[in-house]
Amino acid sequence: MRIAEGLTAPTLTEGIRVAPRMFASSELAQACGNPRPVARLQTPTKLLELQIGERFALSTLNVVAVNFADVAMGGVPIVIEATDSSPTVLQLRSDDPDLNQGRLYSLNSGVFSLRIRTLCGGPAVETTIQGRVAP
Repeated sequence: MRIAEGLTAPTLTEGIRVAPRMFASSELAQACGNPRPVARLQTPTKLLELQIGERFALSTLNVVAVNFADVAMGGVPIVIEATDSSPTVLQLRSDDPDLNQGRLYSLNSGVFSLRIRTLCGGPAVETTIQGRVAP
């Protein structure tokens, strides 16, 4: 499920810019007007560990787009998608106030994953962050 849109960080020490719907269709056309080739998305976070009832701000994720010259590029449009397990681990309803504020809310123990992928032109590039919610 698509949970947010955003822009990559300029460095791995900074968080991404994120919102539930960052780009209206006209803004997306503008943001993707001059697509930059992305070789990979890089993140230092491979496992996200939460406790039941914990809120996690998506803006604290560090995700950088890296071009084919191995140079970090900030401001590349991305989309964040969540895959949940059964029983539900995260609150992923579109009317959820936490999700609308760019936060994940953990409901139950279990596993989930976040897929972050580029949004504009060219072949999509992605990275995945695994998640675990403990009691």
